[in-house]
Amino acid sequence: MKYTYKDFVTGKIRFTRGRFEGWTPGTGIIGAKYAIFRTKATEVLIPEYLLTQDTRAAIKAAEEANDDI
Repeated sequence: MKYTYKDFVTGKIRFTRGRFEGWTPGTGIIGAKYAIFRTKATEVLIPEYLLTQDTRAAIKAAEEANDDI
């Protein structure tokens, strides 16, 4: 699946094709959670406030599907 997010520096929409793995605990000054996406070579951490609405909805649906199992 293609997950999109807003690039902090350029403001452009970017994407990752990594598999959503979960969330980090809220960290930093503002207590933001980071979404963890695993690719073949690495992990990508993206703060929740930079995720697009479509990606947030897809993550929520995936989490709800896993809760039903």
